[in-house]
Amino acid sequence: MKEQQSLTNSPKSSLSMSNGGNFYFDVRGLQLRVWFSSFTGAERIYLDDELVSSNRSYRKMSTHTFQVDGEAYALKVGVRSWGDAFRGIYVAELYRGEQLIDQDEIILFAEEQKGEKPKQSTWRWITSLLIGLVVGYGVGYTFAKLTKYFFFG
Repeated sequence: MKEQQSLTNSPKSSLSMSNGGNFYFDVRGLQLRVWFSSFTGAERIYLDDELVSSNRSYRKMSTHTFQVDGEAYALKVGVRSWGDAFRGIYVAELYRGEQLIDQDEIILFAEEQKGEKPKQSTWRWITSLLIGLVVGYGVGYTFAKLTKYFFFG
């Protein structure tokens, strides 16, 4: 009963650009929370709000190891490919010994999630930024040349 209750009360995994991401797992009735930042590479693993592992990594996947009741666990956090990183797809895999026992995935730039309005993709955002930079440079350069011509002869 306690295990079933903890599963229904556990928060959903989430990711935001400003606050980082959180994965949640249940390990023997204890809440395992994985916090990560896609910008700084910081990762922190909490077991019932007690920090059990921390790391800073810019690899595709990093591994954290810890023990619960004398049993070894490993948690892999990151992206499966660099393409997934640009699309905002992050994964966490929980292992007991060598056996995968749970995994979760967060999709930041999902095109359609439960009928919600689609979020802007990373590539569209980068393309818009580059176009804005080129247009801004062109307008600034032209304005500087015209100013020099009209005011300084």
